[in-house]
Amino acid sequence: MTSTMFSKTPLGPKEGRAPPGLFSPVSAERRRRLTSRRKHAFLFGTVLLVFLVYATYFRPSVLARFEELQESPRHGPALPNMKSVASSEDTYKQQSKRSRKSIPAPDSQKPIPPEITEDEVESTEPVTENIRKLNEHGRKPKVEAQKETQSSGHWPERPNLKDDLEAVFALLPDEIKMREFLRPIDYGGPERMRELGLRTRAYQKYLSAWEKLHLVEDKATGETYVRDDVIQYLRATQDDEDAGPDSSLTNTIHNYEAFRTFLAKFVRVLFPFTHPYFADHMALHSQFKNAGRGIVLTAGDDQAKYLLTTIYTFRELGCDLPIEIMYLGDADLGEDHRFELESLPGVTTRDISQMVDDSGWKLAGWAIKPFAILMSSFREVIFIDADSFFLRDPAKLFDDPDYKKTGALFFRDRTIMPESKRKWLMQILPRPIHRLAKESSWWAGTSGHHQESGVVVVDTWKHFVSMLLVCRFNGSDRDSRGGKLGVYEMMHGDKETFWIGFLLAGDSSFAFHKGAVGSIGVVEPPKKKTTTNKTTTTKESESLDADELSVSPRETKELIDESPFETTTSAPDSYTMCNPQLLHLDTDGTPLWFNGWLLASKFSERSKRRFAPMKSYIWEPKKKVIEDEDFWQLAEDNICCLTSDTNSKADLDDHDLDLLKMMRDRALEVGALN
Repeated sequence: MTSTMFSKTPLGPKEGRAPPGLFSPVSAERRRRLTSRRKHAFLFGTVLLVFLVYATYFRPSVLARFEELQESPRHGPALPNMKSVASSEDTYKQQSKRSRKSIPAPDSQKPIPPEITEDEVESTEPVTENIRKLNEHGRKPKVEAQKETQSSGHWPERPNLKDDLEAVFALLPDEIKMREFLRPIDYGGPERMRELGLRTRAYQKYLSAWEKLHLVEDKATGETYVRDDVIQYLRATQDDEDAGPDSSLTNTIHNYEAFRTFLAKFVRVLFPFTHPYFADHMALHSQFKNAGRGIVLTAGDDQAKYLLTTIYTFRELGCDLPIEIMYLGDADLGEDHRFELESLPGVTTRDISQMVDDSGWKLAGWAIKPFAILMSSFREVIFIDADSFFLRDPAKLFDDPDYKKTGALFFRDRTIMPESKRKWLMQILPRPIHRLAKESSWWAGTSGHHQESGVVVVDTWKHFVSMLLVCRFNGSDRDSRGGKLGVYEMMHGDKETFWIGFLLAGDSSFAFHKGAVGSIGVVEPPKKKTTTNKTTTTKESESLDADELSVSPRETKELIDESPFETTTSAPDSYTMCNPQLLHLDTDGTPLWFNGWLLASKFSERSKRRFAPMKSYIWEPKKKVIEDEDFWQLAEDNICCLTSDTNSKADLDDHDLDLLKMMRDRALEVGALN
């Protein structure tokens, strides 16, 4: 075979062969260089064009503005040293006292003058925003650090701290006395009440000194707040050489913590029921300082309709005080009734069961009254029973001279069921026994009931510790347990615990209202003195012996009716009024308020309930009308009959009668009668 037999046929473009030289290495390199030169030329031309435009149009105005700023003072806020911003908080706190004092106080930031444009102000905002974000993450800019460190330790001054600490440490009990205060009280009866009173008096001293150390009043706003930074302040203001285990700072901190621990334990022994709703008694007490005035009521579902009538009456009398209604959980006052009550102006309902720790005992019934006063959001409280009605604005009680003087106003109960409790008072009250105890009806033996708790007026800031003891008597010590005699076994319910609790706590700053106690309703037919002028013959007169002349009033009336010759002149000897309502008169002798609501008897069946008629009122006389008989006689269904002399009666005026009609109409409107 020849070579021509296997010769390859040249391929053209159509057969997939590229034209010769199209993709040779030399041509490819040549094209790459050309493309690169074009790009560089384009970029250079663009930059040159921008520079020419800037030089032609903007450069003269920018230079002129720059020269202007060089000549004028700087008006914008000084930026902080970013190194200071970036420094850690720990490094900031560890600066020495000497170095902090050497930092000069910064100039206050000046307002932006009108000649600076808005564009320039906006230009500073990104930097300020960045600094703000840094501060939110715990960083401290130099300007803020300088402001804080211009005073020693960057703590507000406390000029009386040393004296207050010394007063606290002077009260710190020794180990023997501390154990005596903290031991449980294992006995009951009068001895238990006396021991609680003695410990409460000691606690009053400890708490007063502790609050003086921690409570601070803002002179600008008048607000009181707790400043609980004593140890931090002492450490921040200590001298450089005052350090070490034997230093005065260390001893001060140890004594401070010892007193704090003792006080916390003492509270748990005496009054643990305020925890954990309130952190401590100082936190509870401090909120009263500027808390204002208000009315406090208590009610369950059975009394809700009463309050719908009572509160309406308050507003009609012109009383605009805020009102808080305390109840014991949803089972006590349902949501539907709470909604009705809160629809009245200025009324708030509050669940007191969440505020009181009643572990080991149960808060219920009458016992809720002092707790409602102490746990309210008011400083000055008028507590009013749900079944009480006022015929005058209740707010006027705050204007009573005795209340202004003492900060606590109580009302007397009926002079009923005489009982001498002098021996019992001498058992429970520490010596010397106060004058107010010796002036009571219990000491004199004229009545077994001294105080009426249907209305109680208290300044809780002034009488805080006394109210704590009153609450204790109505709390864990209320009922007999484990063979220990309870408080309610020694007195009639809650009402006597107020004045007794105050005296046991060493608080004699209270007064009883000077108005009289009486009854409101309709007087019964009066007893009459009858004088008979009879025309008789001498024979008839001689035939009448002494026994025939001394006849009973009924027989005398029969004799008079039988004889046409007799004339009589009769006048009432006394008045008697029987009803369940207890009336309290104002100091001017006019009706102030009464309890017992509007019914003739709250214990009657609902279908038989009716309003009690009220046209007149009488009050207790200064001396007994009938010898060997009390002013009051107790009948069935809590009905009390008062017998008084003819000078102790008055009729209700038109204003009072209209008020009573309005109360009845309102009671019918809300369905309170049935």
